[in-house]
Amino acid sequence: MEHRFAQLAAAATFVLLIIGGMVNPTGSSLACPEPTIVCHGQLFPPMTGGVFYEHGHRLAAMTVGLLQIVLTYLLVRRRPELARLGWLALAMVVLQGTLGAITVKFKLLWYVSTGHLLLSMSYFATLVYLAFRTAPAAFDVERRRRARTPDGVAARRWVAIAAAMVFVQLLLGALVRHLGAALVCLGVPACLRTGEWWPAHGVQQLHMIHRAFGVTLAVVTTIAAIAVARRSREWRGLRVLATVAPVLALVQIALGVATVLTFRSVPVAVGHFAGAAGLWALWMSMWFLTSPRALVARAPGALPSAAETAKAS
Repeated sequence: MEHRFAQLAAAATFVLLIIGGMVNPTGSSLACPEPTIVCHGQLFPPMTGGVFYEHGHRLAAMTVGLLQIVLTYLLVRRRPELARLGWLALAMVVLQGTLGAITVKFKLLWYVSTGHLLLSMSYFATLVYLAFRTAPAAFDVERRRRARTPDGVAARRWVAIAAAMVFVQLLLGALVRHLGAALVCLGVPACLRTGEWWPAHGVQQLHMIHRAFGVTLAVVTTIAAIAVARRSREWRGLRVLATVAPVLALVQIALGVATVLTFRSVPVAVGHFAGAAGLWALWMSMWFLTSPRALVARAPGALPSAAETAKAS
């Protein structure tokens, strides 16, 4: 039960990320001036204009918070060995709400907004991890057997490189968004239409770094995905994830270009953000999948069965 609930919470969080990704491009970040769960003094105000996006984001966040409370309860009651992880995830939700309130209270401080976004991605990865930790034991035994092979170890090295680069790109993208640098370079591929690649202004330089790192990430993602796929010919789940990753990375580049060419059209900007979250989830899933350690925890004092020991060896 807790496994399916962890999956549900992760899926709901992905939807929340997409909803949150609509707030900034629509200019709705301060549509609700109160740093609380109410908007213009109402819990359910008229959902028009920017309120639809900003307060809709708050309501979706409340839903995820309730799901996390239930998930933590299930882990504490049914999987006490995972209780600390459940409490940690709940603490991350509380901190995320606090950062959201501070963002509104102090009128969109860039470093608070950036922390808010990165914490949301970290919480999302934690839920993906919880989904693995609560998976059936048979799945974990087979996963460990594959991960401990030479091909599994080699694949994990590539996964680590790609996942680290995705997180750096998330940071750069968050800075571009919250420092208002999304449309400071209107030329493609150069920053300015006059052909200037490295402008003098700081935010334009940040924008170009984000572009350059995005292309680098796509190249590394493609190389890493090929390396992982070659080492997982008989590991269907890992191979599928590795196959999707470079496709999504190339789509991300196309959406990044379209964001500039359409002057940050909301559907394009939101799609670009959703793609970033999806790429992060893909590589984090591959990271957990290739872990040689046992992820599925046992009840205290329980010993593995003879069959499990034979399979894992």
